[in-house]
Amino acid sequence: MAAMRNYNREHVQTGGMISGGSEGHLTVGDVRNAIANLPDDAEVIFGTCDHGQPLTFYRFKMRGENLISIEFG
Repeated sequence: MAAMRNYNREHVQTGGMISGGSEGHLTVGDVRNAIANLPDDAEVIFGTCDHGQPLTFYRFKMRGENLISIEFG
């Protein structure tokens, strides 16, 4: 079986900080751009919820061919 292509390794960063749009949408390209120069062992944190508790990553779930959901537990 052929190895999967790692597009993250091919991505070239195009700018600095990114922010979500008014509707809160974020693309895979936005994420790749934000992490392009980080090492594989860099830690990712998600901030806190409205109650002040830290958001804890649960899983990635494919919701369609071009849609991934990042779930918190």
